[in-house]
Amino acid sequence: MILLGTELRPPGDRGRDQVVGLAADAGFDGLAIGGWYRREEVIHLVTLAAASRLTVPVAGAPLLERPLGPGKRLPFLGSLEDPEERRAAAELVATAIAAVSPLGIRTFTISLGDVGLGVAPERLARGFRRREMDEDEPGGEALAAALEERRARSPGITDGCRAGLDLIIPAAERAGVTLAIELPAGPWGAPSPREAVLLLDEYREAPLGVVWDQARMSVLGRLGAAPSPERAERLRAGTRLWRASEAVGIEIGFLPGQGETADEAAALPRIEREVPVVVTGRRDSTLDEVRHALALTRPLAKATSAAKT
Repeated sequence: MILLGTELRPPGDRGRDQVVGLAADAGFDGLAIGGWYRREEVIHLVTLAAASRLTVPVAGAPLLERPLGPGKRLPFLGSLEDPEERRAAAELVATAIAAVSPLGIRTFTISLGDVGLGVAPERLARGFRRREMDEDEPGGEALAAALEERRARSPGITDGCRAGLDLIIPAAERAGVTLAIELPAGPWGAPSPREAVLLLDEYREAPLGVVWDQARMSVLGRLGAAPSPERAERLRAGTRLWRASEAVGIEIGFLPGQGETADEAAALPRIEREVPVVVTGRRDSTLDEVRHALALTRPLAKATSAAKT
């Protein structure tokens, strides 16, 4: 099943019509609802999709109750030192699951939150743009410092992830849905590939997996932070959603065919079970570009499926 990510069109009444029309015209099987949609919008979106014979089996959680104000953010489910923030985030996720899982949504993607480091992402991005990434250059020094700090803080970050998952897994079990953890494209998020493998092993009996995002895996490779082959295999075994997208440098979110050539590990994951495939990219993508991305993705999805039979 290949789905179109709703990120390609902005949320709102007009965006709902646009993304459903785009998915139908391009030949997708359905939609995967991304972030920034309100719960009431999701209900209308599923209704519109059904009228076009499109399924909607995937959604991001939590869903907004109302648009966020300037400078506001949602609480982090994996907040390191704030149990109240974790509880607030878990309540939002549980509310979203209860509200929209009856519509046929069976997989919910979740983000555990950002990690603040002494090196800001903008500093690394500046070094990358200037191609100053050798060890003795500004970008290389920034990357080394960020990765070193991130590794040192890993035990506490993993504990925060565990605490958040403990709060929401019961809601997923009650609703009979699967949670798929988003992996960040760098050290400023949680969990890292190594931490994700630990969590998958610890929660192996829970309805929990990860999102395998081609673009993010490519960025991790360019930063020297890609998972080892052994960890990559474990992540593939735990994949519950495959996001087909590409990166340019360390910038993510390009349609397949629009980014830089990805390494083989990111381009063709050997996923061990049938999972939804989500194609996503920029909001200004044209119908022809989306059709081309779908044409590129179909053979990979079929090859992945055939490898399991």
